[in-house]
Amino acid sequence: MPGGTIAALRQHKHAVLLGLLLVALAIETINAHGAHGFRTDAFRTILGLATWFIAFNRPRERVVMGAVLVVTMAISWGRYFTPGGLDHPLSLANQTAQAVFLWGAVCVILRDLFRTPVAGAENVLGAICGYMIAGDAWARMNAIAYLVVPSSYSIAPEVTALLHDWHGRVALFTYYAFAQMLTIGYSDVTPVRAPATTLSLFATLFGVFYTAIVVSQFVGLAQSGQRQPLDTE
Repeated sequence: MPGGTIAALRQHKHAVLLGLLLVALAIETINAHGAHGFRTDAFRTILGLATWFIAFNRPRERVVMGAVLVVTMAISWGRYFTPGGLDHPLSLANQTAQAVFLWGAVCVILRDLFRTPVAGAENVLGAICGYMIAGDAWARMNAIAYLVVPSSYSIAPEVTALLHDWHGRVALFTYYAFAQMLTIGYSDVTPVRAPATTLSLFATLFGVFYTAIVVSQFVGLAQSGQRQPLDTE
């Protein structure tokens, strides 16, 4: 790949990552019933590699999170060659590794945002990417809670079929996680006891505070745009 292309990708890395996150979300929900699970896993692999490359810059965190990513990919692809009876433990292991990787990415993105005093377009896109990744991370946390304590959720009969499929379960809890963060809960998935109720509380608090971060980045970008003509005079 030419050096100019690599430089352009690095300059607009958060725009690229945001595009991949939106496409992954669409593919995941469209393929919720698992008929095209291979397609979902393939794009998830691409997204994981892009997130690792864009979010993690320090050598130590790249090594650690790279190892976690390898574990998630190994489980995701290895389950195609394992007996069906191992679906539950493999899913639990995969969701746990995914949660570690995704929360690591969110922490790094937030760290970099707070270290950059001037808001710019890339910072705004970075904040939005962090929000999208956090929604995915909360989805994994809810999936773990369901796999460990299924009775902590009340699931509407219309969507219970999704719970029996690897990809359907992730799609359902992804939808639920973003509803939590946006505080617009629906009755098709309802937390009725811990740990689901605890996760719902923390996800809501996180969503409210993170929204403030995204808004502050937009405000900073707008203010910097207003100041620019004055600075050039």
